[in-house]
Amino acid sequence: MSLPPFDAVLFDMDGTLINTEALYMEEWVRAAALQGYELTDALWHQFLGRPTEDCLTLMAKHFGPSFNVDAHVNEWRPRLADRLAAEVPLMPGAQALVSALKDRGTRLAVATSATRTSAHTYLTTAGLIGFFEHIVTWDDVTAGKPAPDPFLQAAERLGVVPARCLAIEDTEAGVRSALAAGAFPIMVPSIKQPSADVRELCHLVLNDLTELHTLIK
Repeated sequence: MSLPPFDAVLFDMDGTLINTEALYMEEWVRAAALQGYELTDALWHQFLGRPTEDCLTLMAKHFGPSFNVDAHVNEWRPRLADRLAAEVPLMPGAQALVSALKDRGTRLAVATSATRTSAHTYLTTAGLIGFFEHIVTWDDVTAGKPAPDPFLQAAERLGVVPARCLAIEDTEAGVRSALAAGAFPIMVPSIKQPSADVRELCHLVLNDLTELHTLIK
């Protein structure tokens, strides 16, 4: 198990650097239930790695016209913000990994499906924002993951060709985005384990960021 030569590492955020996927799911499930709808694991898995707007579109299509998207957003968004205001939990090994990469002289950027406000707020609260030269968000691209735009823009901002970038992801949408951009996808699953087909798309599939830290030493 080895890494290709690389000059930069491009990180997804939710579920990769910060442990927010479970919190999002709890609040979305709760908000849907208040309208009498069940947001199942199968439906949630379709959302992983995708921009919020895309998830809401899928949700409205699944539940039908009686589902009130605005009411759903107004229910979960402030509750989630309150939960993350004081502390944003890190994924195991995140702080040590980005610190080691920075010390090594590796260029670092974030490519996330989150909004600019959310990304900067969460990374600041988590104490990680200072490690990254650039943060590419949903607000910065025409098409979100699984389109290649987030990773292409992150590599471009760093001035590094995608073929010299590792892309660290936890979702299928993110892996497909990284691969389409020409980067090397390294998957560290958080909620859903990859299928055999998705594993084939990855350069590596690791259990946690600590394993990646070991590989770069």
